[in-house]
Amino acid sequence: MAVPDLALALALLVAKVALLATGVQSGPWLAYALAPVWTLPVAWRRRYPVTVIAIVAAVDVVEVTASGYRDSAVVLVTLLIVLYSLGAHAADARSIAVGVAAAVVATAVAQNAQPAPRTFTGWLSLVAGLAAAMVVPLALGIAMRQQRLRVDALERERDERARTAVAEERTRIARELHDEVAHAMSVIAVQADAAEGALAHDPALVERPLVAIRETARAALGDMRRVLGALGEGDEAALAPEPGLARIGSLVEQARAGGLDVVVRVAGEPQPLPPALDVAAYRVVQEGLTNVRKHAAARRVEVAISYRSDAISIEVDDDGDGSGAGGGSGRGLAGIRERVALLRGDFVAGPHAGGFALRATLPLT
Repeated sequence: MAVPDLALALALLVAKVALLATGVQSGPWLAYALAPVWTLPVAWRRRYPVTVIAIVAAVDVVEVTASGYRDSAVVLVTLLIVLYSLGAHAADARSIAVGVAAAVVATAVAQNAQPAPRTFTGWLSLVAGLAAAMVVPLALGIAMRQQRLRVDALERERDERARTAVAEERTRIARELHDEVAHAMSVIAVQADAAEGALAHDPALVERPLVAIRETARAALGDMRRVLGALGEGDEAALAPEPGLARIGSLVEQARAGGLDVVVRVAGEPQPLPPALDVAAYRVVQEGLTNVRKHAAARRVEVAISYRSDAISIEVDDDGDGSGAGGGSGRGLAGIRERVALLRGDFVAGPHAGGFALRATLPLT
């Protein structure tokens, strides 16, 4: 029960009793007895609109049948309120039909207790007035119900979009972190092996792998701060550059420091790329080099980047044993495939006679 509805019901009750007590509206003792039943059900008009209009209609029939028809502003206002509530809060069309039927019966009984019009015009005016008194509040209630349903639908859609955006952002962050951490850990593992081997033969050679480990860890931490900082939309995150093809030189140097012979070939005229596409191209190269170090047992890797007017193609091809994705979870390749698909590109990864290759084509338009 809503407090405003309870206040409305009490106000109607007070007005009904005041009209009877002051003689403005005449009525027998039955009118006093039925006054609470007339008005107090209005307090539940939102929750039980059909029951409320049925009670009001039944009380109207009882009072008119027992003591005849008497004009009452409170009765009219109550009927208008319950008709509006029926349209605004009834569960379905069937409920509305039941409520309207109750109101029609009560109106017919009340009208039958009054003198009938003597002319056609009088009948026409009577029917039009009664129809308007019933249809207008009911139609207003239905209109308010439809408006409320539209607002609820928009709010649900907004909440669903927010949930989808959160899920997509979580997926993006997980993918970014996987790419960064997997690449950094593979470089660190290779350099640690190199440092261990150098320590056993020539301690002076340990410095280079250790420097590579330090620089790789720092770079990975910087990228992780950028990705995680985006969650808080901080200034530091906004200033940190997104990875792109301009930074593949560091990927190549890290791979070469690990003992790989990396060759980069660029065909076509390099051009600025949209940020999302630039990041995706960088990740393809990163994932290709990471797979080579972790799984392929390769010595030579060729990175080919081809710029065309409508697309850019990236290929990472090694001369290993063809197990570029073997032994791992495959999440790196799955993440790259998903990233490329989101940009309406094509991605292929698999072994060939001389090794393993990743190929991605990203449309520019």
